[in-house]
Amino acid sequence: MKIKIENPDLEYELIYRKVKYARLEIKNGALRLIMPDGAINHEDIIRKNQGWILKRLSLREKQLEEAQKRSIHHNRSFEEFQGLVIPYMEKKLKEMGLKVNKVRFRRMKSRWGSCSAEGNISINTHLQYLPTELIEYVVFHELAHLVERKHDKNFWNIIAQEFPDYEDWEHELALYWLRVKDL
Repeated sequence: MKIKIENPDLEYELIYRKVKYARLEIKNGALRLIMPDGAINHEDIIRKNQGWILKRLSLREKQLEEAQKRSIHHNRSFEEFQGLVIPYMEKKLKEMGLKVNKVRFRRMKSRWGSCSAEGNISINTHLQYLPTELIEYVVFHELAHLVERKHDKNFWNIIAQEFPDYEDWEHELALYWLRVKDL
């Protein structure tokens, strides 16, 4: 259900779920209000949080503008992409003394890569459009999950050993996601 609020350009999707507390989300530029089943005060929540909502949507617009300035590699073939990922992964696995079970390349809707508890690594094929350094960052990120599953302090310490400025890399990935997600 989409409902307009005080700002005529601001719409949101109202979703009822089995949750304890209401929460606001902005996903792919769309505002969603997740409400506990049976709750009826959704307009109050939107009204009370309108400042936060407008600030977040404005930030998203700025990010979209910044993302458009990122160049993407349309000319890199899938084979060339694999030729970047596999040797880099093998090199890092050897350096880290780790083994991976399986590596898959697939199109993913919400993440750059994943690492399962069984040691299977999936790499998003959208990465093929990114600069080589960002591809390497994502591969290293997934390999770090072979050591530390969660994104906790230990995990980020592993990342920081190879990429001390990992926050900048994460920011770039967020911008590139906006740039390539619809390719």
